Amino acid sequence: MKYNMCIAFLMGAMVSGAELTPQRFNDEVDWTKNSLLKETRKEVFPKEKHAKFMQQADALRKQVEQNPESLQAAYDQLQQLKAEIKALRNTDFFPSIPAMRPVSKTDAEKLLKADWLFQANHQVTSARIAQEIGWAKQLATRIDSMKGADKTAEARTAALKKIEKLEREIPKTSGKDKLEELYIDIRRAKREIMFSNPTVDFDRILLIDSPHPETVHSNHESGHRNGSQQFNSGSKLQIISGLNPNAVVQNLLPDDLDTYIWRPDLSYDAEKIIFSKKDHFDPSFKLFEVNVDGSGLKQLTNSDYDDLDPIYLPDGNILFSTTRAHTYVRCLPTSPAFVLARADADGKNIRIISRNNEPDYLPAMMPDGSVIYTRWEYTERPLWRLQGLWTMNPDGTNPQIYWGNRTFTPDMLIEARPIPGTGKVMFVGQGHHRVFSGSLGVINLSEGREHPDGIYKITSDLVWPETGDPKPPHPTYSPNYHVSGSYGAYKTPYPIGENDFLVSVRSGPGNSGGNRVSVYNPFSLYLMDMDGNRELIYRGNNNILYAMPLKPRPVPPARADTVDWPKKGEPAKDGVLYSADVYEGIEKDLPRGTAKYLRILEMDAKTYTSMVKSFRHSGPAVSIIQEDGVKRILGTVPVEEDGSVHFKVPSGKALHFQLLDKDYRCLQIMRSFTGVMPGETRGCTGCHEQDNRTPVAFQAASTALRRAPSEITPPPWGPVSISYERFAQPVLDKHCGSCHQGDKNPKARKALDLTLRGGLPELGVPKELWPFKQPYLTLVGPTWFKGRHEIKNVKSMPSYSPVKYDTPGTGIAGALQVEADNGNFNVRLLKPRTVLSYTSPLIKMVREGTHKNVKIEGDDLRRLMAWVDANCVYRGDKEIRMIPDPVGPEFDRFAVRPTIKNAPVIDRLQPVTDNIDGK
Repeated sequence: MKYNMCIAFLMGAMVSGAELTPQRFNDEVDWTKNSLLKETRKEVFPKEKHAKFMQQADALRKQVEQNPESLQAAYDQLQQLKAEIKALRNTDFFPSIPAMRPVSKTDAEKLLKADWLFQANHQVTSARIAQEIGWAKQLATRIDSMKGADKTAEARTAALKKIEKLEREIPKTSGKDKLEELYIDIRRAKREIMFSNPTVDFDRILLIDSPHPETVHSNHESGHRNGSQQFNSGSKLQIISGLNPNAVVQNLLPDDLDTYIWRPDLSYDAEKIIFSKKDHFDPSFKLFEVNVDGSGLKQLTNSDYDDLDPIYLPDGNILFSTTRAHTYVRCLPTSPAFVLARADADGKNIRIISRNNEPDYLPAMMPDGSVIYTRWEYTERPLWRLQGLWTMNPDGTNPQIYWGNRTFTPDMLIEARPIPGTGKVMFVGQGHHRVFSGSLGVINLSEGREHPDGIYKITSDLVWPETGDPKPPHPTYSPNYHVSGSYGAYKTPYPIGENDFLVSVRSGPGNSGGNRVSVYNPFSLYLMDMDGNRELIYRGNNNILYAMPLKPRPVPPARADTVDWPKKGEPAKDGVLYSADVYEGIEKDLPRGTAKYLRILEMDAKTYTSMVKSFRHSGPAVSIIQEDGVKRILGTVPVEEDGSVHFKVPSGKALHFQLLDKDYRCLQIMRSFTGVMPGETRGCTGCHEQDNRTPVAFQAASTALRRAPSEITPPPWGPVSISYERFAQPVLDKHCGSCHQGDKNPKARKALDLTLRGGLPELGVPKELWPFKQPYLTLVGPTWFKGRHEIKNVKSMPSYSPVKYDTPGTGIAGALQVEADNGNFNVRLLKPRTVLSYTSPLIKMVREGTHKNVKIEGDDLRRLMAWVDANCVYRGDKEIRMIPDPVGPEFDRFAVRPTIKNAPVIDRLQPVTDNIDGK
C-alpha cells in the first residue's frame, strides 16, 4: 500500500510501504490506543471520550479476527477514528500548542526590554551601565576591523555617538526607574552595533519551533529521539523574516499537521529544505523535502525505522542518521541506535555507511568535504563519557577521530559545526542524560585531539553538564568573555563568522555537575559572540532550535564515492588496512620484535533486545563486567620485524585489534574500533594513537608493503562467537575437573569449586538460561566497581553477594576493570603487557604448570586465552539466540518488534529498501 500524502495530511494516516496485513492493522490499533493512553495521563482528555475510542479500536480488532476479509474496511474505519481523535485534539477538550499570534512592534520592544533587564539581573546600577558601555565600544572596535565593515560603518558611528551622549548622563542619573531607562537606551544603541556586523548579511532564518520531546527517555542522548517512543507533537517548521521578536513567521507545513520535527537543513542554493518529521500516529520519523516558499512538499523515505538529521551533500545527494541497521544501544535496550546512511537526492539507493553499534549523531559538512559527527562507543571502556567528534568521507571511508576519544569531560560533544575561516569547530558539551543542558565550546585541532589540549569553553559560566569541569577547567576561548544574565543551557549553535553565531539559549538555573533535570524553560534564539554579547532575535511558542540563515552557502568540494558497493545478494569485497609501525609511541614499554601477530576481533551488532534492562543496564546481558557485545576472533596476521602490517579485512564490520606475542598472549589492546568499506585501502598509526601525532607514512621500504596483503589466519575453532560455557568451562572441566569437581578431592573442591552451577536471575529469561553461573563469577571477580561487596541488579530484582572476595581463585582470570573505582572512569590508553592474558594469574598458572603440575597447552590454552582476551564475556551469539523473544502486549505496539531468538543478522552493506532486509 503506497503512502497517500493527502490522506496523511487530512487524517494522520500511517501507511507503510508494505502491503496491508493483519499484523500491520493490529500495529495501528496499538499505536492509536497508546496515543490515547498518553493523552489520558496528561489529564486533558475526557474519560468518557477515551473509553469510547478505546472500545471502538478494540471492536475493530475483534472484527478483523472474526472476519479476516473485513481487513480493508476495518482499516478505513480506523483511519476515520483517528481523524475523529485528531479533530478532538483541536477543541477545548484537548488543548494543544496555541496558534502563533503576531507580535506587535510594541510587544517586541517589551520583550527586548525584559531580556536586557534579565541580562543585568534586574539590578541596574551606574557601574553596570558603565560596564555595558565598555562592552559596546569593544564590540564596535572588533566589528570595525572586520572585512566589509565599511559598508555598515555609518550605522555604527551613529550608535556610538548615542552611547557617548548617554554616557555623560550617568553621573546625573539616580533612582531605579531612571537608571533602567538609561540602561535600556544604551542597550538599544548597542543592538544597532551588534546587527551592523558584516557577517549578519541575512534577514531570514530557518528554524523549528518545537516542544520538548515526551518519550520514555526524554533526557537520554539517544532515547529522546526514538520515534516509536515519541508521544507528543506540536512542532513547526518555520522561516522568520526580520531579526527581531516581531519577525514575520512563515509556517512551511500545513497548520493542521500534527507532527514532531527534528533538525532541518538548507540546500546550498537556499531553495529547498530537507527535514525529518513524525506525524502523531506514525511509529517513526521520515525524511521530507519542501521548497522555501512552502510548495512542493514531498516525502523522501518511508519505513518503520527512524530517519533523522538529514543534510545535503555537495554532490547533490543526502546523508542522514537512521535506525535501519536494526541495532539497539547496548546499555539502553529500549533504544534503537542511530547510524549514518547516505542516499540519492530523492531518497532512493540508501546505503548504510556506519560500522558502529552505538549511535552516530548529527552529521555536518566540513569545508574540506568531509563529514563531522558525534560517535558514541565503548569498546573495552565505560559505557558513558565517550561521545567524541569523528570525521569520515560521505561514502563511509576513512573514519578518523577528530577530538575526544579518550576524554572524560565534556561528557558528550555534539551539534558540531565549522567556524568559518578558522579551521576550528564549535560544539555543545552536553550530558549523557541531560540532552537539553549544554555549554558551548571550541575545538582547535592544531593544538591537540584529547583533553586538555585543543579544547576551549565559550560560556565559561556554565560547567560541562553531568561530568562537571576538570581541574583546572578548560580555558575560556575569549579573554574578553563576560556573563550577562543567568542562562542555564545552550543548544544548536550556528557559526556565521569567526566570532559570531546564532544559538538557542535557555534562561534559568545553570548546569551542575549532576545528572538529570526534569523541568526546562524554553529555548529562544539569540545572536551572540565569543565575548558574551547577546541580542534576542526570536522567542516562539516552544523551543526555537536549529536556526540557520536562509541564504546561499559555499559548496564544499564533493568527494567521490569510492566504495565498491555490492549488488543485492552479492558478497561485499574486502578492504585492506596497513600500519608502518605498530610500535610507534610504545617503544619504551614494548621492545621491538616482541609482537608477532595482530589479532583481529569483530564485535557483532546488537540486533536483539529484551526491551528491558534485564541485568545492570543490559538486556539481555553478555558480560557482568560491562554492557559488552558479542565478540568473535576472526584470526591473526603476521607483524613484520620492522613492525609493519598489511592485511585484508572484511568490510562493513566493527573491528578492533590486539598485539600478540609468539605464544598468542595479548600485549596491547586497541580500546576502540575501526573498519573499512568495500574495496577501501587505509592506513593507521596502529593500536596506540597518541594525542595529535601524525601517522608515520607507510614507506615503500616497509616489509609488509613489499608483499600482497596478508589473509587472516582463522583460529583453530573458526570465527565463532566467544562465550564462557563454550570456551573456558570445557577447558577447566578437562584439565582441572578431576580435583575441583565431583567428590574425588573434597578439599580442593571446597577451596575452589569449578563445577558449572547456579546462575543469577535475569528479567525475562528462563531459569535454565540464567547467566553468570559459577565458577564464572569467582574467576572474573569484582571487576565492576571493585570494592562493592555485591552485584547490583536492576531495581526490581534483588542484589546478590555470590562471591566472597577472600575466596581462593577470585579474579584470577585477569579481566580488565572497565569502570574504575569511585567513578574515575577508565578511558585512558593502557601500557603494553599490563592486562588480560599477558598478566592473567589463571593463564600464567596453567601455562607454567605451577599448580599441581597441571599444564595446559595447544588449542585448549589458546581457547582459554581467547576467552580472557575477549574480556571474559559470558554469552556469545549461540547463547543469546537460546533466549525466547519478548512476549506481551507491551511489545506489540512497536512497528519493529523486538526479538532475541529470532533477531535478524543484518548485512549493512546490502542495498536498503523501505524496510531493511535481514539476511
